[in-house]
Amino acid sequence: MITSPNEMINALSRIKLLLIAFLFTRGDQSTGCRMSEFNGEAKTAIGGGAINEKPRLYSLSSNPSPTRQVGSIDPDSSSWSPGKSLGHMLHALVGLDRYPNYLSRFQHIYDVEALESALKEKLDEVTRQKNDIIAKRKGIHDLVCRYNKSIEEKRSHEQSHSDTDDAAARTDDTMECSDSDCSNFWHSELSPPTSWSELKKRKILNEDAFKVAFQSMQTSRHRGRELRDFINGDVDLDLNPSLLEQLMNQEMFDVYSFPLLSTQFCYLLRKTVRDLSDLCESDTEFQYLKLGHRPIDLDSIGLGWVNDMLFNLFIRPMTKHLFAKSEQLQNTNKSRNAPSTLDWRHGYVAGYSSLPNGSKGATRHRLVPHTDDSEITLNCCLGEENYVGGHVEFYGLRGSEDEGQLIGKVERPNVGTALLHSGRHLHSVSEVTNGDRYALIIWSRSWSCLRKDACPCCYLNRRQDKTCICAPRWN
Repeated sequence: MITSPNEMINALSRIKLLLIAFLFTRGDQSTGCRMSEFNGEAKTAIGGGAINEKPRLYSLSSNPSPTRQVGSIDPDSSSWSPGKSLGHMLHALVGLDRYPNYLSRFQHIYDVEALESALKEKLDEVTRQKNDIIAKRKGIHDLVCRYNKSIEEKRSHEQSHSDTDDAAARTDDTMECSDSDCSNFWHSELSPPTSWSELKKRKILNEDAFKVAFQSMQTSRHRGRELRDFINGDVDLDLNPSLLEQLMNQEMFDVYSFPLLSTQFCYLLRKTVRDLSDLCESDTEFQYLKLGHRPIDLDSIGLGWVNDMLFNLFIRPMTKHLFAKSEQLQNTNKSRNAPSTLDWRHGYVAGYSSLPNGSKGATRHRLVPHTDDSEITLNCCLGEENYVGGHVEFYGLRGSEDEGQLIGKVERPNVGTALLHSGRHLHSVSEVTNGDRYALIIWSRSWSCLRKDACPCCYLNRRQDKTCICAPRWN
């Protein structure tokens, strides 16, 4: 209970400190909605996250804090409930951001305490998730190290007797690593390419995709720049429009397909995910990670360079040509060489199976209709080659007249073929009835432009409203 003006001031200060925590824990969650009827299924959940099947509900914990209990039994208390109502919480955040001494307008101190308690609850959740991430990343780090050592030991064993010493020396060199980075663990097939010639020789990309990227570089103002300059995002690749047009097909409005990865590299990624999942399930030291029960984040296993390569060589430059107007991703610089507004990516491998099993990293038959928490999504089929089912179906853009209506499907994409589409385009994966289907998914966001000046509601529906509460001109 707050009994003095000083305590009131301290409470307000604590609330302001907690705002950042709340914004972060809400900001990285996926977008969610519900539909009363969708394709014959009642109340299908639509949401983001690596698994998009759980509806996002803003709820209070089952054990309310003492301050909330005090507020709830006060006969003069209002119906204010920021812990249960997202609308109430958003009103409070906007009020604190816009108005000096905002909380002094509240009639009861119980209402201030309710807001403080709700924000504390969110901060506790941020701390819990942070600690969980740190612990799991350390475990995944050790798992990847164990896996790669087993590969090196197997290769050394297969070497002739005369090569044994050299093989052992290579093993010692490749296993040196830091406590937080797995990227140095990987053997040559999964190490980042250092040059355009190596990228071609290792057959990571589909031949046509490599041709478009390489020839576009050769005819651009960045001719002769090293591959790592593009992968690291130091310079922007501007894809040649005529070459790009030859590479891709438009499947339907705002959905494009094109050959991206080679079948060899798809096999390598698929095998790596299965092997890591199996090791995690079979070794009691790592079972707590449950690695194969969720989509596997490439950054966490030291393969973030794959995300960077596809993001900077294809997703960002293609977005400028394909989604600038429909998704409001125009750069204020109208020149042809203006950089993309996309500035963030997250990539993971998801698995589907007719016989779901965590030991192979495929624990679902299908995926219900959902939207992604991304501006642009890349979905690349990794195979296997003989799976049946697993079609990608599209149901219209959020905020459009076609929302909820089946507008098209891509039946059983070929291995290595990528789909590029808006994250707000409702889509699903039909049931895999035979075999296993894996996909590399990369989400891309525009934190610096699209999301900066729009509230979640305006963002989801792509409303161009300069009076949005998050816009500079509001009020």
